[in-house]
Parts: sequence; structure tokens; C-alpha cells
Amino acid sequence: MAFPQFSARTRKWALRGGVVLLGLAAWAGYQHLNPPPPPAPPPQAEAKLTDVVQAVQAAGVLQPRVKVDVGAQVSGQVRKIHVQLGQQVKKGDVLVSLDPEFARSEVAQAEAALAQQAALIDVRQADLKLAQAELGRQRRLLAGEATAATEAERAEAELLKLQADLRGQNASLKSLQAQLDKRRLALGYATITAPIDGVVVNLPVQEGQTVIAVQITPVMVTLANMDEITVRTRVPEADVSAVRVGQPARFITLSGEAQRYEGVVRVIQPVPERAGNAVFYNVLFEVDNKARKLLPDMTVQVSIATGEAKGVLTIPTVALGERADDGRFTVQVVDAKGSNQSRKVRTGLQDGARVQVLDGLKAGEKVLLAPPSEAASAASAAAK
Repeated sequence: MAFPQFSARTRKWALRGGVVLLGLAAWAGYQHLNPPPPPAPPPQAEAKLTDVVQAVQAAGVLQPRVKVDVGAQVSGQVRKIHVQLGQQVKKGDVLVSLDPEFARSEVAQAEAALAQQAALIDVRQADLKLAQAELGRQRRLLAGEATAATEAERAEAELLKLQADLRGQNASLKSLQAQLDKRRLALGYATITAPIDGVVVNLPVQEGQTVIAVQITPVMVTLANMDEITVRTRVPEADVSAVRVGQPARFITLSGEAQRYEGVVRVIQPVPERAGNAVFYNVLFEVDNKARKLLPDMTVQVSIATGEAKGVLTIPTVALGERADDGRFTVQVVDAKGSNQSRKVRTGLQDGARVQVLDGLKAGEKVLLAPPSEAASAASAAAK
């Protein structure tokens, strides 16, 4: 019996097919002898006793605790500026000198008016003495029936008229004296002095500039006491209910050695600020700045401690599942056999990383870190 003869090309493809089959058989044998490792268990964490500090995070702006705008109370030309920006001054130091000539002329006018009024009073007093003498003479003549009664009455009326006029002139004298005192006071205002100890933080005028203090008081210098800085913190309305006066507050500077500054909440301003649809409340506290490292209008990130608990039962915050209507959260508890069990827990304070467990768990129990749906999906994907 004769066997069929195959061509060289047919023999070549048959050889290739045999090699592929041999490779598949080898891979199947390797997989059988080296099965894949079992899927890793879902991430877990243990409920344990730790400290929890709950805090509200918000942006803050630094401002001097005491800031005073020193204005000009009289009009005039700025003759000399005695300070520079950033200069430390003491209370009573001269800041700005205005041209005093206008104020001096007003003082001279007031003095002249006062002297004129005093001279007029002297004349009225002389007239009053004559009227008193005439009234006395008429009364004596009337007693001797040497004059008519009408003459005595006329003398008495003239005396009363002069007395009333003299009282009016004395009142005018007091008014002119008050005006003179005011002009002299205005002359003193031509030299502007520092009302407090502080640093010059604003100097909006220049020498030679004319200031008009008629309807508004023009600001000449702004002083700020930099020994103590106020931190104005914008707390969102969702967090302000947890903030109380007296709570610790702190921030860390962004530059230098990142120094920490601490204070205590002094006031929560009741009038909010709005930014679009967002509502913020200003929370103020002070920090020491005698080292002069803090400057006005610096922006800082503030942390206000709204609650603290030491040695309490906590779990990672990511272990919390859905929240029920009664405020409790669902967690997945892992038993000794590795099975998961849903349990409701009541929570307390949280610091972002861990949350306090008030009831529903015991120390040492383990919980899944992923929500139940995510844990199930991870286990299903690893099993495929």
C-alpha cells in the first residue's frame, strides 16, 4: 500500500501547529502546578482608644488690634511731614505740621472782636452809673415835691434798659471769648500729634498738599499698634454653630520657620458677610506680635478647636457607611472567621482622620475601611 506524498509547505504548517499545541499544553501544566494567590482581604482597621481634637478650618486675615486714622481738624497746607512709613512713634510725637498762618489770623480777628466788645461794655457800665445817679436825684426831688413823678419813672425805666443792655453785652462777650478759645484750639491743631503709640502704616498726604477740613476730616496718617494682632477668620455658616467664645484657635505662618501662633476666640460677629450665595461669619481672636513677624493683611489658615476627647474609642472616618435617619452610621464589622456583619454605631467628635464611637463597637473589634458596596466589588473583581 502506497502512502500519499505531502508537499514541503504542508509539512511546514504541520510542524508549526505542533509547536503551538505543545506550548499551550506547557502553559496549562504550569497554571495547574502554580495556581494564582488568593485575593487580598479588604482593608481593615481596629477600633482603639485614642485622642480626638475636632476643629473648624477656615481662612483668616491679620489686622492690628488697634488702628487709628489721624485726621486734620483744620484746613491748610501741609508744611512738613515728620514721619515715614513703618516708623515707630510714641504718643504725643509730632506727625505733620500744617501752615499756621491762616489759623493765626483767625485768632487775631477773634482777639480784636473780644477787645472791642470789652470796650463797649465799659461804655455801658459808665452809662449805667449815670443812670443810677439820675434815678437817685429824681427820687430825692420827688420826695421834696420838686419834680414830677413822671420824671422819676423815666429815670427808673432808663436804668432798667441799660441794665438789660449790659447783660446782653456780657453774653456777647462770653460768646466772643468762646470763639477766641476755639480759634486758639484750631491753631494748636495745625500741629498734628500721635494719639497712641504705634507704627505708621499709611501716609496719604505729601508736603505742599492743601487739605480742606470742612465737611469731612481728611486722613493725614494712619497708626497701628502692632504689639497685638487680631485674626479675622471667615467661618462658613455650616460650621459657625460649633464655634464658641473661649475656644482655642491657632494658625501657622506660611513663610519663614512656619511658627505656630495660638489664641482664644474673643468674639463671633453676629452680622454675616456674603460672597455670592455663601454666608460667612467673622470670628476674632488675638495673638502676640511683639517680635513684629506678623504684618497686616497677611492671609493664614486658621484652626479652631471646637471639641476634644482623650482616650476614647475611635475608628477611621472612612469606615463609616450610610447615615440613617436617627443619625447612626453603618459599619462593617469583621468577626474572627473573616465574615462581615453590618452594625449601627453612634459617633461623636471627629478630627478628619478618626471619629469617636459612642456606642455600637468595642475596643479591639475590626471594621472594613471601604464602604460595603466598594468592598464587595473589590472581592468580586479579585475572585475573577
